[in-house]
Amino acid sequence: MSNQAINKFNQGLQSQSQVNFLQNTPPVMQGQNTGADVVQQTGGGGYLNRAKASQDANPLTTLGLSAGIGYGLGQAMDSFGPKCRGEYDKTVLGRLGAWGDKVSRDTKFGRFIERVFGKKTRFMDAWADKSRLGYALKNHSTRPDWKMAKMSYYGLEGFLDADTSNVLENFMKPITEKCNLGKFEQYGMSADEIKNFAQTLVGKTPEQYKEAIRLKELEMLGATRSQITSGYFTNDLDKLIKELKAKKLGFDSFEHYEKLAKNIMEHKEEFMQALEKGIRNNGDQVVSINRFVGGPVAKLKSHLGGRTVSMSEILNKFKAASGKGNTTVLGRMLPKSLGYLLEGCTNRFAGGKLAPFMQAFIFADMLYHTYTAPKGEKIKTMAERFVNDFTYFIGGILGLVGLHKIGGLKYIGTNAAGREAYRAALTAHNAKNAAKGFANKKLFDESAKAVDSLLNTKGLKWYEKALQKVGRFVNMGNEHFKPYLSPNGANMNLFRRIMNTNIIGVPFRIWAVMFAFTPLIVKATTKFTHLIFGRPTHSVLDEEEEVQDPEQAAQSMVNPNQNPQAVPAADANNTPNTNLINQTINNQAVNNQTMQNQAGQNQALQPQNANGQMVNNGAPQNNTVNQAQTMNSQNQSVSQTTTATQTQTVNNSNQNNGNTQQEPVRTYIPSAAPVQIGGPDTTPADQAMAHADKAEKQIQSVLAGLYK
Repeated sequence: MSNQAINKFNQGLQSQSQVNFLQNTPPVMQGQNTGADVVQQTGGGGYLNRAKASQDANPLTTLGLSAGIGYGLGQAMDSFGPKCRGEYDKTVLGRLGAWGDKVSRDTKFGRFIERVFGKKTRFMDAWADKSRLGYALKNHSTRPDWKMAKMSYYGLEGFLDADTSNVLENFMKPITEKCNLGKFEQYGMSADEIKNFAQTLVGKTPEQYKEAIRLKELEMLGATRSQITSGYFTNDLDKLIKELKAKKLGFDSFEHYEKLAKNIMEHKEEFMQALEKGIRNNGDQVVSINRFVGGPVAKLKSHLGGRTVSMSEILNKFKAASGKGNTTVLGRMLPKSLGYLLEGCTNRFAGGKLAPFMQAFIFADMLYHTYTAPKGEKIKTMAERFVNDFTYFIGGILGLVGLHKIGGLKYIGTNAAGREAYRAALTAHNAKNAAKGFANKKLFDESAKAVDSLLNTKGLKWYEKALQKVGRFVNMGNEHFKPYLSPNGANMNLFRRIMNTNIIGVPFRIWAVMFAFTPLIVKATTKFTHLIFGRPTHSVLDEEEEVQDPEQAAQSMVNPNQNPQAVPAADANNTPNTNLINQTINNQAVNNQTMQNQAGQNQALQPQNANGQMVNNGAPQNNTVNQAQTMNSQNQSVSQTTTATQTQTVNNSNQNNGNTQQEPVRTYIPSAAPVQIGGPDTTPADQAMAHADKAEKQIQSVLAGLYK
């Protein structure tokens, strides 16, 4: 007999591939996970499931929407930027903050907010005075060393820092570097004036061409003849250009500019004072980036990729992001919140023209699914996807800040002054080590021990010591001792550098932020959105919640009856897909081992009396009864084609009783609509003949006689 059990309803059996899948695949046990399940349970499923929730979108439609939305966001922020220039109080940011200040002073709601935040501040101050833990959480936080991590750690100010550094670097470069005459517009030259100047350059050699541009830029910067022809910068006029530009922006010198601009966040107050000084004394300097003068092609390039940024715009955005422009809690919070909203939605509160196209895909996906959502669920879908996507932006910042707050427990034994003393000593130690200043490892270890003593951990309580170790672990590879470098010629310094703890620390912190903190925050905000707007039928959380139920997934694998889509249908010609029929038509040999097992399964599926015998209720026979009899009789058949084969199969099966191993229960398709066997308490006859109670009883009676 074939490995396929006979289908007593003469309907399509499962295909060989499906049978082997059921036979050879071990049951999925709870706790046994592979692939995406492992990623899900380790926290990364939030990103995977969010991607799955968007994979049904038409790529061409999404691409077209992304291009249009990216262009629109860029043009909108080109209009927003100039509204942030000038005096802070007269800008859109300043007016919003002033309105918040007025509400806080003149309304009960505003005064209530002030009291709530005031109580919170007083509580933290009192806790910090009484507890080392409270002081550490309030005042201590480690700082990332990695440049990309710094940008996210400082939040909106970090994004402004990165964009401002790029803008200032672009301004400091002499025009001769790329010879883009369109940059002369940042000195107030009109397009016609630039074209006229370009005409004077026709016919010059490359050296003469650059020299003319250099002298023109010096003229626009107000350089005197003596500065150009004599003095320190005579042999390097590009240095003179950089020096004049730095002073025009408000810095004392180019060296002063480099000190502040390379790390704005560590010199934020001094940097903002320099910009205010430059605006007050020299006017509001505008920087032109990727702007060109010429024909239609130049205008198109300027329109699509060019932008202008003024120093007052940068200064006002820093005031809004740091809360320096207003006085009350609400007044400081509103401009800052607007900045976060615009940065999260456009990438252009701080950023260039290409940045909106990265964000545009998110909006395109949101609009596509909103349009295709069922009637009555469009608002739900738009709200859910907007909040979900925006929270990934905010969640990454909050997660990184929270992680470094935990890392700040490393300083639980000292105060703010002691922390800075430790950092200064650590910097000096690492600088000496980088110069190979320690003659041997012993001297290196003694120096490191002296630096560590500044953390003052000996006087800590037992639980404070445990928290301090947690802080050190989280901060691993950050604000740390660099590996020892030997001054000897024959050394192992290359391998020592490889053993830097950042190899573990950086991936750990990335994992903690992306796959631990952020998914939790995103899921919480998305569920809160469901409370307000309702949950759409196709939610971005659907995949996540399905994967989080391993028991249901395991049951679906072991018993495919729970999944109707797993049941194969008949082919296009309504021919049952059974190996038995194929073997009969092709006169192939059959295996003599399976029939008895199928018979035992059929017997187990039939109702029995107290003595274990089949019950005969006297119902009339029909085609199904005839088929059941054919399975064990030589005088009856399902059809003329299969009679001989089935008869021989039954006889051989009876002779080989008990010689084969038990096969799993199979799922069959008696008709176009799938028929499912729910379990050992439900028989195929119950499902096929539920509408004919008398016929069911007759089947039971006949089968009871056959299996005695």
